Amino acid sequence: MSVRPPVIAGLAPGSGASTLAAALHASDTGVLGQGVAAEADVVVCRAGALRHAAGLACAASGPRPVLAVLLDPAGPDAVAQQLAAVRARFAAVVVLPHVRRWHGATVREEAASVLGKHREHLTEPVRAYATALRALVTALNDSGVLDRSAPPMVSRPSTGRLWPGLRTPSPVQPPPAPPPVDVPVHVPAPRPAELDDEALEALLHPPLPAGRAG
Repeated sequence: MSVRPPVIAGLAPGSGASTLAAALHASDTGVLGQGVAAEADVVVCRAGALRHAAGLACAASGPRPVLAVLLDPAGPDAVAQQLAAVRARFAAVVVLPHVRRWHGATVREEAASVLGKHREHLTEPVRAYATALRALVTALNDSGVLDRSAPPMVSRPSTGRLWPGLRTPSPVQPPPAPPPVDVPVHVPAPRPAELDDEALEALLHPPLPAGRAG
């Protein structure tokens, strides 16, 4: 039974995905987009981007992709803890050694011939890269991803957004207070002044004008 060529995706530009795809004679699908699910048998990232690799989401069932980590000159010891933290998220994690003269150069043609050359015909850095390639091929075969008709799905979250289900609920705002209503205020009318007996007598029997008395 023929095995389909693996599908390679980079976690970010300059991750070494194109070089790896050329070395494995694989399909290069470019860089994983933010918030977009894509198919990938192998995800490639640099050692400095391992925290982003830890944030990738894989399918809940079925084989998971293999993570290939391109080391920097500091080597694997500098990122040993980060490598251990992401191993459970992928089918396997394989480190690719740093090849100084490949840095920043287009080396697809040379990379494509690495596995076809005898070890004695390779320089030491490229020889170590060839050894890592063979380990990666073994990991792919053991994972079972190439036995499937399509690569597993993988995605990365959008920048600045939380995964669905991890969003913080918005605080409940109290309803706005109703507008004030003008309530008429009853002001009691002033009570009439009470009159004493003399005032009442004067009011009921006013005195006669002068010259009309008796």
